[in-house]
Amino acid sequence: MSAFVDRISQDVDIRFQLPWNFGDYLVQIPRRLGISESLDAAVDALVTAHTFFCAGNLKPGREVLAKHAQSLAVLRRDLTDTAKTRTSETLAAIMVISITQLFVYPNQSGGCTHTNGATRLLMSRGFAKPRDEFERQLMLTLRGPVVFEALLTDNIHLPSRDWKILNGGIPGSYHKYLDGQWFTCIADVPDLIQRSKAALILHEPPSLHLLSLELEVRALLEDIKPIITKTRDRLDSFDGTSVPAVLSNHLQAHYFRSLAMALGVGIVLNCVLSGLEGTSTAICEESVAWSEEIVQLAEICTIYRPLGSMAMLIALRMAWSGAGCAEAKERIESLLVEYGQTQRRWTLQQL
Repeated sequence: MSAFVDRISQDVDIRFQLPWNFGDYLVQIPRRLGISESLDAAVDALVTAHTFFCAGNLKPGREVLAKHAQSLAVLRRDLTDTAKTRTSETLAAIMVISITQLFVYPNQSGGCTHTNGATRLLMSRGFAKPRDEFERQLMLTLRGPVVFEALLTDNIHLPSRDWKILNGGIPGSYHKYLDGQWFTCIADVPDLIQRSKAALILHEPPSLHLLSLELEVRALLEDIKPIITKTRDRLDSFDGTSVPAVLSNHLQAHYFRSLAMALGVGIVLNCVLSGLEGTSTAICEESVAWSEEIVQLAEICTIYRPLGSMAMLIALRMAWSGAGCAEAKERIESLLVEYGQTQRRWTLQQL
């Protein structure tokens, strides 16, 4: 347990810190160790993989691979037990394994390899409301990967009802903050895309059904634009002098990734709108400007690699969709490769 506590310490540099990059639910795990074999095995594998990763090893060692394989075997066994499947600890184990997977297979940039499994587990439970604070944090943390996995891959498909239940659990206080606001805008988009694809198959434009979908997208765009402005202003006005250096680094990195993600949300919404009503010059120009801004942010955020800038892997993939020419897309592709290749060039000893 002590080794895991050291790994999740807030004193660890943001470039390697686990809770800041993967969720505060990790801080609550130590008190739950010894309850679930799958969670114990997942934590043991994560500690080994993260230690190996921070030492700058180019490839995962035998011990890392062995413990990762063991954690998967224990999880598979627990998933055959209905009672264990429904516990918070099993859901936590899946999420911890998904973190380990990033260290074992670092070339899977931006992917959430076990998010689909966690989603299926939630579906089997009927997307029940959280039973305690730990489960609430688990589900709140899981929403982000589920949404972006659905946006960026074809791995996740949920009925509209389940999307509403999943997103309906976002706390009301979450909407008071800029980061909660931009996420609220993107949370409904996977379902909106699914409905738009179905509508385009069944209805010839113009139709009232397609017009209704267009109005939904435009409403979300009207919501995201002031959020982009506010997140940009927050970053521009931040000087870091009024807070301790450690907190300053955390805040600045957070403001960078928040702006990049908000810009990416805008690009995705423009892509959906173009699919529904056709591409316009105004939409293209707006997306290109947002894409270029994400690239600029990503170039600055290299100082927070490898873990502190992982959100840029997602933001850059959204920026690629809004890029205006082949040259711009190639620049984004090279940045994605650069982010991935430098993951293992850093070591804690260099800090």
